[in-house]
Parts: sequence; C-alpha cells; structure tokens
Amino acid sequence: MPCFYFHLRTANHVEQAERREFPDLREALIAANGAARSLIHKHVRRAPAPLHGSLDIQDERRLPVARIMLADVARQIS
Repeated sequence: MPCFYFHLRTANHVEQAERREFPDLREALIAANGAARSLIHKHVRRAPAPLHGSLDIQDERRLPVARIMLADVARQIS
C-alpha cells in the first residue's frame, strides 16, 4: 500500500510528518480532511482565534501531492 506523509503547517509551527498508508490519494485526502476537521474542533475549544495554515500531503518520494487549507475546512464546518 502506498505511503503518504501529512505535514501540519501553521503560522508559528511545523509539525513533523506523520507517515500513513492508504490504498490511493483519494483515501489519503479523505483521512487528511478528517484530521483537519478534528484539529479545528480541538483548537476552537482552546482558543477562539481562527486557525490558519495547511495540512500538506506528500507521496512516498516526499513530493507534494495535495494541500488542505485549514481556513477552508473551518468555513465548511461553520
């Protein structure tokens, strides 16, 4: 199964990549979107300020294949 790497990037923080296996990019995007939604829910409980940044997805060769903007996900939730 292909590996994908998730990188959380915010204004003052870059999280170390999390390596996950998925059958394809579509499944990786679904999981990343869910992770972004969960992150935003947790952030809103701690701080009312909006969370800006992205969740970047890289393939096995560490090449970027997708980016989920946290502000876009936050708008979908509200």
